[in-house]
Amino acid sequence: MQLTEKIEQQVVSRIKDSETFKNAPTSRGLLQYLYEATKRGEHLKEAVIELEFFRNDENQEKNNPRVRVNIYNLRKKLTAYYETEGSTDSWQLKIDKGQYKVRFIKRQAPAGWMQKVTWSQMLPYVLLLVALVILVVTNIPSKTPLLWKSFLDSDKSTNLILGDHFGAMGETMTGGRGWTRDFEINSVDEFYDLLEVKPELQGVLHPANYSYTTRMAAMATQQFQQFFQANDKQFSIRFSTQTTLPEIKEGNAIYAGPIKNENQFIGFFNDANPYFNLSGKTLKLSGHPILKDSLFTFGTSLVDQEYAIVAKYPSIGNSEHFVFFSQHDIGVSATVEYFTNNDNLQKFEETYLKGHKYFTALFKVKGQNRVDTDLKLEMVVGF
Repeated sequence: MQLTEKIEQQVVSRIKDSETFKNAPTSRGLLQYLYEATKRGEHLKEAVIELEFFRNDENQEKNNPRVRVNIYNLRKKLTAYYETEGSTDSWQLKIDKGQYKVRFIKRQAPAGWMQKVTWSQMLPYVLLLVALVILVVTNIPSKTPLLWKSFLDSDKSTNLILGDHFGAMGETMTGGRGWTRDFEINSVDEFYDLLEVKPELQGVLHPANYSYTTRMAAMATQQFQQFFQANDKQFSIRFSTQTTLPEIKEGNAIYAGPIKNENQFIGFFNDANPYFNLSGKTLKLSGHPILKDSLFTFGTSLVDQEYAIVAKYPSIGNSEHFVFFSQHDIGVSATVEYFTNNDNLQKFEETYLKGHKYFTALFKVKGQNRVDTDLKLEMVVGF
């Protein structure tokens, strides 16, 4: 039976009218809302659900966990429903972890003739099939690049977190009002710390309602989108100034952006890395059994030449991070393009990852207009 919109609504209604959902009006309403929003093709995220379903405007407390708690409860009730009264339903409704969209999967009914065949009759054929599968699998190279395997072949969600910049609104140098960026201020807390030191700025500046990104964000997103789509995988997009630590820890994460915004991934990078430490504008290599201790400075004012760091390392809860750091645009843009090219990935894996699952690579990048770039690999340190 082909899935139609009418059947989808019947599935949703059957769940809402079940005993499991009988005394859960919020879960029933949230389920109907998520289904309708998915059908409309809306880009569902926590802030949208908070505003549209719970009728809470964006000025409310940003760390309010209401959406996550209610989505968690809804998933639990769906699991309970399909373990009991919905166990024989032909279609099942799913809300994947880390996602808010709903999808439908068809249950496969067991074939009647299989129940009549004994295990002793099937064993020779099963063994033959296993042998054939092993032979085929061992002779077909994996299509998934080894470097990205834990992201592309995992059930864990992936978040692409783009490095953006915190800003303030207030008086500009021409006497008007506009958005202001100070690289020494990277969060609301740091902004109010500044006001304590300089009280004369109170009433003159206030935190902006939006952050700032360069075209690096658009270019990196396009490269990752093409690469993930070719591997039949999706990811969610977030911005570093609007992403909390619990959100980073909920699955695999990719960071692409500058280091001058002092983003949270610098701490993760330092904790997981046995030989490198990134602090301010300096990358320090120390304690390596072969390589000598070295310092690399990212503080150059040049925008057509810089260092770029690419690293893959383990994070909390069996998740992994893939990070792309640089001071300006060209470093991130060039390295993202490099690590989403299958030929480059295969060469990199064969040359530098023998016996290592994780690594830190340092590139020197040159480019004109932040687009036409020349990439030189300075070193790769595996661990």
